[in-house]
Amino acid sequence: MLRKLLGKVDEGRFSRALAGLAAGWQFEVGYRVFGQRGVDVRGFVKYGRKQYTVAISPKGAWCSCSDVVYRGTLCKHIAFVAMAELAHYAAERSAHREPQEVRPGT
Repeated sequence: MLRKLLGKVDEGRFSRALAGLAAGWQFEVGYRVFGQRGVDVRGFVKYGRKQYTVAISPKGAWCSCSDVVYRGTLCKHIAFVAMAELAHYAAERSAHREPQEVRPGT
């Protein structure tokens, strides 16, 4: 699901998301559940003084930035979260554990 989502992000925004990974952007997870149909994750992408709310689920992806809100496109923040979640899932699998569920307040 996350790979398909990344395939829909245009090259420029994808490149900026990769640059964000290298620059140390942070994804603060508020909620994460892995299911048979994919991941349902919500949280905040933070860098510098900026913060954007991002949600990805099997039903679609949303971000509070203007690319999504006004232009209706998939943004670099969504691409960044998809990459971060793929990396999280790979790390969990390589540690021979099931991915951890994260819920607010736990």
